[in-house]
Amino acid sequence: MHDNLVLNESLLTQLQQAYARHGQPHRWDEHQTAAFFQHIQAEGTEHWLPSGDGLDYGGFLEYMTSPAANALGPPPPEQDLSWPLGSYFCSSSHNTYLTGDQLASDASTAAYKDVLLRNCRCIEIDVWDGTEHFHDPDNPDSGGFDGRGTRKLGFRARTALKVGTWVLDNCMTTEKAKEEAKEHKARFASLLGVEPRVLHGHTLTKEVPFREVCRAVKEHGFVTSDLPIVVSLEVHCTPPQQDTMVEIMRQEWEGLLLDEPDEPAEVLPSPEAMRNKILVKVKYVPPEGDLTPINTTESDMSDIARDGEPAKKEKPVKITHDLSDMGIYTRAVKYKSMTQKEAEMVGHIFSVSEPKLPGAFDKEASLFFAHNKRHLMRTYPAGTRVDSSNMDPSGHWRRGVQFAALNWQTMDEGMMLNEALFDGSKGYVLKPDGYRGVKLGHEEGGEPMVPHQTLHACSVTVLAAQGLPSESGAGLHPYVSVKLFADPHPLQLMKREPLAGRTEPAEGINPDFGGQTVLFGDVVGVTSELSFLMFQVMNDELGRDPLLGWACIRLDRLRTGYRIVRLFDLENNQTPAALLVKIEMAVQNAGA
Repeated sequence: MHDNLVLNESLLTQLQQAYARHGQPHRWDEHQTAAFFQHIQAEGTEHWLPSGDGLDYGGFLEYMTSPAANALGPPPPEQDLSWPLGSYFCSSSHNTYLTGDQLASDASTAAYKDVLLRNCRCIEIDVWDGTEHFHDPDNPDSGGFDGRGTRKLGFRARTALKVGTWVLDNCMTTEKAKEEAKEHKARFASLLGVEPRVLHGHTLTKEVPFREVCRAVKEHGFVTSDLPIVVSLEVHCTPPQQDTMVEIMRQEWEGLLLDEPDEPAEVLPSPEAMRNKILVKVKYVPPEGDLTPINTTESDMSDIARDGEPAKKEKPVKITHDLSDMGIYTRAVKYKSMTQKEAEMVGHIFSVSEPKLPGAFDKEASLFFAHNKRHLMRTYPAGTRVDSSNMDPSGHWRRGVQFAALNWQTMDEGMMLNEALFDGSKGYVLKPDGYRGVKLGHEEGGEPMVPHQTLHACSVTVLAAQGLPSESGAGLHPYVSVKLFADPHPLQLMKREPLAGRTEPAEGINPDFGGQTVLFGDVVGVTSELSFLMFQVMNDELGRDPLLGWACIRLDRLRTGYRIVRLFDLENNQTPAALLVKIEMAVQNAGA
């Protein structure tokens, strides 16, 4: 939102003091105005000094309440989308189907609608063998519908399914026979019209039909962004139900799926070349080989049983060639090392879990980072995050990971950073220099180095806030936590303590913080495109302090000087609340 801010008394008082601090009390002359805009605000005076005769207090307030004084600067008007896919960060979701925690929440197509309309471009679908729900596109009016557009099996079909399942479950005694029985059951179910379902396995999460998820992707996927969608499939289905998956995807995504290229690609295509297309990420099976057991489970949560105890280890699922062939530029390969033969295969994608990423990177850091300049990688939260909390994705981006998948249903610091990186984009952000390879045909220029900057005398002075949410201002004791996410590049082998500070609590919904300063000092080795300043307004209470509002800004879009910070709520909606701060830092490029 870019509407002008209406000021309350707390902000007005601090702005009046700021105006008096930098010039004459009623009207700044031309030199005082120029000094304020150039040295304090680090911007030009063209718009606010058109006649060259200074700036009065009313003009100063007009400036401070306009979008020009927002701490968040505008995104670039145009983004270059012609680089290969591996040259971009992609806004990505983990366990997209869940509406809450990973033990007992519902699976819902509404979750896909929500993230897609927020420009998420990589979603996840966990697919399991179906039960009695199925969809009959040729006979939609027959049978009883369950209210979601999905028909249940009739009495005879349901009885036949139960009898056949009972026979296969009770007449097979050996382990080999039991494994064969699973496939027989799936084939029998497919003949009756049973379709796969989406849920979080081995938990109490509710299910939703796979077809409905595919339909939701088609209906909402390209409403707010026409850039390509990567669908990450976690397949737990038997081969007959995989065949049904392929049929459903081809039906529901007709005209949206990528075609196999006529010739093997030398490099990945660009987002520009794949507008309005869906890429299927699925485990890769070599075409010359037989079906081989491949562990299709990425999420560590598959090892959590319904009672919260560790489950019996799931046996690998055989992926059919028809399903595997749907992965064209996103062929999922199990990561072992950067020297495995698949690491140079155009169109592969490695997946690495949050807890395994640091060790995997440290073991072969240079190869790891070089790989992610040209080839794809997806990371995802640890399976122990049963509350659907999130990792800090910024460390993953600094390692070159394109798809750092997060739980979008939880607005915590991880998602705040994700919102900051992709703000103003349509789900793809071009990596900084040094994080990309070179375009095909432009090799003579070589690869640029990773940019490093130093922030000198970095500080944030918190002046006041207004409009904080509260049923009653009585008993509200807000304070402001300020965090700087600016870790050095991992190849620099530098360590840095977390950079954070907070104010003392103030009072009420329009608190005056009196100019308390959070000092960060000099910060070296910064890549501003991957560094962030985060504000969290908290209420000081016994126990866990609730969040009243937040904002997070990428450093390359952060404006210094006296600035208004517009606050968001836990639903990611901009609120009327705002902070008045003074941001100070001098940015020096390496070698300057």
